[in-house]
Amino acid sequence: MTSDRSRHRLGLLAITALSLFGALFARLWFLQIVEGSTLDEQVTSNSQQVVITPGPRGRILDRNGIVLVENRETIVVAVDLRAYNDLDRTEQKAVLARLASALSRGRPPEDKVTARFLDARLGDERFSRFRPIPVAEDITVEQEIYFREQAARFPSVVVERQMVRSYPYGQLAAHVLGYVGALSEDEYAARKDLAGPKPYEKTDEIGKSGVERQYEEYLRGTPGRQVFEVDRLGRVVRELTSQRREPQQGDDLYLAIDARVQYKAEQALQGRLAAAQGRRTPAAAGALVVLDPTNGQVRAMASYPTYDPADLVGGISQELWADLQGQTLDEDGKPVTDEDGKVVEGPSKLLNRATAGGYPPASTFKLASGYAALKLGLIDPAQYVQDPGYWRLCEGDGPGCLKRNAGSQAHGSVDLQTALTVSSDVYFYRIGDMSWTQAKNGALPEDGMQQHIEELGYGAKTGIDLPAESPGQVPTPKSEAAIAAKLFEQDPGYYDNDPEVAKDAGRWRTGYSADLAIGQKVTATPLQTANAYAALANGGTLYRPRVVDRITKANSPTLIKSFAPEVIRQIDWGPARSSFLAGFAGAVGTPGGTAFRTFQGFPLDTWPVAGKTGTAQTGKDKLGNQRPENSLFVGFSLGDGGTWLASAMLEGAGAGANAAAPAVRLTLEPIATGEIDAFKVPKGASIDAEAVAEQSSAISTEGSD
Repeated sequence: MTSDRSRHRLGLLAITALSLFGALFARLWFLQIVEGSTLDEQVTSNSQQVVITPGPRGRILDRNGIVLVENRETIVVAVDLRAYNDLDRTEQKAVLARLASALSRGRPPEDKVTARFLDARLGDERFSRFRPIPVAEDITVEQEIYFREQAARFPSVVVERQMVRSYPYGQLAAHVLGYVGALSEDEYAARKDLAGPKPYEKTDEIGKSGVERQYEEYLRGTPGRQVFEVDRLGRVVRELTSQRREPQQGDDLYLAIDARVQYKAEQALQGRLAAAQGRRTPAAAGALVVLDPTNGQVRAMASYPTYDPADLVGGISQELWADLQGQTLDEDGKPVTDEDGKVVEGPSKLLNRATAGGYPPASTFKLASGYAALKLGLIDPAQYVQDPGYWRLCEGDGPGCLKRNAGSQAHGSVDLQTALTVSSDVYFYRIGDMSWTQAKNGALPEDGMQQHIEELGYGAKTGIDLPAESPGQVPTPKSEAAIAAKLFEQDPGYYDNDPEVAKDAGRWRTGYSADLAIGQKVTATPLQTANAYAALANGGTLYRPRVVDRITKANSPTLIKSFAPEVIRQIDWGPARSSFLAGFAGAVGTPGGTAFRTFQGFPLDTWPVAGKTGTAQTGKDKLGNQRPENSLFVGFSLGDGGTWLASAMLEGAGAGANAAAPAVRLTLEPIATGEIDAFKVPKGASIDAEAVAEQSSAISTEGSD
């Protein structure tokens, strides 16, 4: 009986064992045969880590091959996080303390490196766990030698040499070139899923302004790639060298800008601002653009105040960022405010005033209002009108009823040509008056003037290949009414809670049209003004301005992309073009012309120039004092040399002949004399503005407008 029970138990155990082994074999078969390939992929994926190495950015050169932006080698101290994590906590703290002390040696107290900073840096999730994390850049060769010799005291600390942006000519063309900086969270979010050969990492840099931003896709280098096999603890087992890809440098950008002309333009702008500031204040900002009117290419673009892009390499301090914004920080690191609690701000150094600064174009706008008047049939170029020094818009002595020339000067009988030469405001007040009178009578559209003005590019972006361009503003009866309605909606008390008062405030008046005709109610950028005049100088083609000429492979002449002239529209000047040209030529070369004295001594016989001055009223300050006028001038070459045009605007510098006209002369004269051909831009491109002001003091600043 006992024997039978034992055999029964053994049978049950055998059946159970066979069942378990059967289930095990079935599971093994399922995992290996059915899901084998899927699990292989998962294992491979889970055991591989991809490390991206940034590729150097492409160079930026001028039209003649002068390198304006390149890459330089910098010595970087970094921490290999994998080796660091192998240290015990006590040793980690000791390493960070020694590293902080070594990096702080010789630095001022405010720039000392702390162990807390280093610890936070190592925990920053933006950095890859499989690449050494940088903790200090631009260390000296002596420091590099020290860290290598003392490697035993700094386990996990490595010293590397990397490439960063370099600017051989300092501030030259800074607003055109732009700068690079670390990706923001928003920038990374917009790019992290981009397909293609140039993926972004959180720690990458990106173009922030200028052509660095506009042409990011070309300038950005192709990142390198390493693939490591790691164990389940994240330790590297080996590199899969078959999947390695070396980083490649980005493409080279050749600008349409001539570095020699760029330097002369910046020198002229800064010198004449300094001269104006010595004579009156504030005169602290301005812009100057040089175009080739035959194709729209930008030969120079200067904006002041400016900055050195090298200061932004590798990050920026709070103090420097405030300075670039025109602010000053107090002892607590907060912007200084005035008695009303508003932040005290000077001119921004980052603003490109040539493309993003909206200013009243003043009398330089008479090209546009004259063109519009011709198109509307308001004037005949050969028709003379009397200029007694004033124009009456309404009866009585009410505000705005009497509009006057500068200084109430009477010019007598003037036609279009003469009106441009002597800058007769009366001639153009009359145009504004007639346009609105006929609009009220239904003979013309109420925005008839504005429609034709906009044909020359005012009130719209030029489309230049630079970011952050301003469209300027050409007001219309409709826009004025909309502004008043919006203000009433936001703050009814502004109009005594009376919608009729708001409606009346938004009503277009004859005086508005008169002011518009002399460029006082409109705003435009120096580039827009330059482009409008270029359409006259070249015979009637409004081009899209461009700062980049071509793109090539890195360090190679192999062409990737070139840019042909791009036409926006054709302008039909008709027979009146000769009157415009003669009038502007007279402003420069005829006694009585507003810039005649400024261009005395300029080689007009061999290199004729035409131009137009402008003096823009800028309103009153909060104390009721009249602010200094903005100075404007546009000048362009005629005849066989007619491939140069310059437009300048100097804030608070006085009449057009006081500052802007001399700045344009200083820019164009080396081209006219041929001096520019032998000129070499000094390394660093430093400019002594006071010296330029003194050297150019013989240029007359007398003239009317």
